[in-house]
Formats: sequence, structure tokens, C-alpha cells
Amino acid sequence: MPGFSMHTSFVGAGLTYPSHSIESVLRSRIDDLAGPRLQHAGPVEVTRLPGMARILVISDGTRVAARIRNRHYDRLPELAIIGPSSRPVVMRIEGPAPLEIPLSPLDWSRLTSVVAAMTADRIVRARDLGITCLNGLADTTRGDIAATAIARLADAVVTRDAALADGSAAPLIVQLMALIDEGGVYDAATAAERLATTSHNLRRIALRWFGFPPKTLLMRRRFIAALERFQETEMDFAAIASFGYFDASHFLRDANRFLGTTPRRYLRRIAGSADSDTQAHPRR
Repeated sequence: MPGFSMHTSFVGAGLTYPSHSIESVLRSRIDDLAGPRLQHAGPVEVTRLPGMARILVISDGTRVAARIRNRHYDRLPELAIIGPSSRPVVMRIEGPAPLEIPLSPLDWSRLTSVVAAMTADRIVRARDLGITCLNGLADTTRGDIAATAIARLADAVVTRDAALADGSAAPLIVQLMALIDEGGVYDAATAAERLATTSHNLRRIALRWFGFPPKTLLMRRRFIAALERFQETEMDFAAIASFGYFDASHFLRDANRFLGTTPRRYLRRIAGSADSDTQAHPRR
């Protein structure tokens, strides 16, 4: 699925943060296992690991159904927002691949006043969040969609930034993003101490802009990093000890929380899905 990221230069206010978070990069490497050949007519199934929110721009002629946990969506609108997720997002795509744009917590704070936790593990319309700058984008010439989307989002960010009511939260958002990316911190109390804030304030920031409590965010980051190592080492449980897991059962508990299944089953399933699609739609 084509992806395009927001960039630091669009944020303003003197704040800097990576356009690709480490967590996003780790997720992408695993997601690539389930990378079907979407240039062919579907339907094909694509699985995305839990993580930050994202925008989907779905062009005419493409139908996307999705499920997260026990929520099923028969057909997504042309501008869909996948909220922050704690379980995999499974999409069934018929037609050309939609455009996917990750939304970091800082992006979220600049584009909408809706609390991110309200959309956690859900899919909503962009207009439900007050994001109207992308209206009509699906009708844009396909080759111009990505550039047009980023330009419009950048303009919206600059406009909203000038009148942002909760601008004081931005530095803590950036610091929490960096702490999550750093890894090595696994509990909320330590995170609050490292960021020189109270546990209550850190939880408020996390729920409002990240979608989940701090502990969930820290655990998710650790699990995704360990899952990548687990996959790279051909599913060797000994390889995940350096991520703070005491034993295999500890890792399996997190797998059940963030995947809803075991790591082996998940990795084999998404690899099998990609293999099946390759066989059904061989390269020409």
C-alpha cells in the first residue's frame, strides 16, 4: 500500500521530531511480510500491526472493508481515519491500493481537537474529526494524490497552529514520542519521572493525543521491537530477552494483548497471505 509521511518542516513552533518514528519503522518491516501485489485487481488482504493513527485516501473504483478487534466495517469512506490501534488492522482491498498517511500524535494535535482515545481501535470519517482539508482528494489524478494530500495537510497544520488552544502540550507530546522511540522504559511512573511531569498529566496527554495510557504505549513499542527480532531470528524466543521479557510466557501474554494470537501464528498467517496473493497474481 502506498505510504506518505508528514514532515517536520510542516509543524512549526520550533519543534522538531522524526517524520518516521522508530516504532513506525519497526511496524513497517513486519507489515511488509503481508505486502500483496496491489497493482493487480483484488480482492487482497492486508494486515497492519497496532500503532499510531493513519489516514486512508481511497480512490473511486476501490472498495476497502476492514476489521479491528470485533469491529467490522463493510466499506470505508473515501477519506477514512484509522484511529490509534492496540490490535492489528485487517483490510480487504478490491481495486487500486489506497494511499496511507501516518498521523503522529503531534500531527493529530495540529489537525483535530477530538480526543484520540475516542477513536482508539476504531475507523471514522475524516470529517468526523473536523479534518476537511482533504475533501475531494480522491478525485485528484492518481499520480498527484500524495503530493496534494501533504500540501493540504501542511496548510491545515499551519492554520491551526496559529490558533491552537492547547499549545503548551506540544513539548510534552514531542518528549513522550521520543521516550517511546528510545525504548527501555516500560512503566508509566518511570516515564513521568523522566519527563519531569506528574503521572496524572502524562496520562492525560497520552489519552488525548496518543489514544492510550502511557503504559500501553510503552508496552506496545517494546512488543513490536521484540516481534521484529523474533521474526528476524526465525522465531527464537531467546532473542527477545534483551527487550525486558523475563521468559517466553511474558512475551506470549503481550502477543495475546497486541495480536490476539501467538507470534508464530501471526507471522505465519501474514506470510501465508502474501504468498497466496503472489500465486493468485504472479508478476508480469
